[in-house]
Amino acid sequence: MNIQSKSITISQTGPVQPASSTRRAFGNKILAAVFMVLLAVCQLLTTGERGSVQAQELDSATTCQQVRLAVSLQEGQPASYQVTGQLCYKRNRNNIVHLLVSGATYGHVYWDFPVHPEFYSYVRSLTSAGYATFNFDRIGIGDSDHPPADQTTIEADAWVVHQVVQALRDGRIGSFSKVILVGHSLGSGISLSEQARYGDADGLILSGFLHAFGPGFAQVPTIIYPAQLDPRFASKNLPDGYFTTLPGSRPLFYYTPLADPNVITVDEANKETITIGEINTFPPLVLSPSDAQSIHVPVLIAIGSNDNVFCTPPQCAEAQSEASWYPADASVEVRVLPGSGHDLNLHYTAPAFFVIAAEWSIRHFGR
Repeated sequence: MNIQSKSITISQTGPVQPASSTRRAFGNKILAAVFMVLLAVCQLLTTGERGSVQAQELDSATTCQQVRLAVSLQEGQPASYQVTGQLCYKRNRNNIVHLLVSGATYGHVYWDFPVHPEFYSYVRSLTSAGYATFNFDRIGIGDSDHPPADQTTIEADAWVVHQVVQALRDGRIGSFSKVILVGHSLGSGISLSEQARYGDADGLILSGFLHAFGPGFAQVPTIIYPAQLDPRFASKNLPDGYFTTLPGSRPLFYYTPLADPNVITVDEANKETITIGEINTFPPLVLSPSDAQSIHVPVLIAIGSNDNVFCTPPQCAEAQSEASWYPADASVEVRVLPGSGHDLNLHYTAPAFFVIAAEWSIRHFGR
């Protein structure tokens, strides 16, 4: 497998500024969001023994490497496709990497959002906590290759992630002693499937995913259509069987009272795709216990109280039974974030999720 890489340094420039009306909305709602963040963190810190999370080291430059990795869709096939990603870390990093797996119609932008990155970027937050992150476009997404849609299934996604994990361990993309799979939504399902099949990660952080269907899940098929019909993808020559969300439908993934309208606008501008293969193979995984029962590493599950895709707002009662899907040695911890919808990274409460992820990582794997 070939890798082409180069190192760059992220400059500590100011965030992308939203429109003036959105700045006012951001200011008006941020106090409520801060309350929600403090509530979530206080709940975290009063639940048993906890480690400490040091302040973010924003004055330290972050180094990133652009990577292209050759992969196959099935074991035994030639590595004829490529995925693209970015390995980021600070000078004082440990030897642990968070491998970020995005959800349906999302790519690498979800984990390193360009609006107020000091607030919405998982990459910035976790690298500041001392971890490396590998933020990549899944196969069939963004800058990575787009194989035939019917071949791009959850099983193929899991096999590709397995190849990335191996490259993070064997020196082709660093030589990390520990790999934590961090998924969002469909990416959580892929991470769960990968670990169940290959058992090569040291821990799982599954966000925006439960073994349940919320009332919003049934709405998802009504907001997707062929990607070739969308202005964002009209000139990209995607294969048949690639889909995206209808313009203006992204609010389904948000609890809008605690979301910045400009974030939703930027999300729309950067939306990605889902394949017919993923559409057909993901729903059965949600209600199947087989993958979860095969997990024997620590698991953190984070879900928004208003995530209507995988639970019932405003309390997400389904989260109470999630740990029962896993064996005891998975040491499952479930955190419900008040005031967040499906896209945990893109609400005003995002910093609470980042703190929870960092604290859990420190407690289980050090820093």
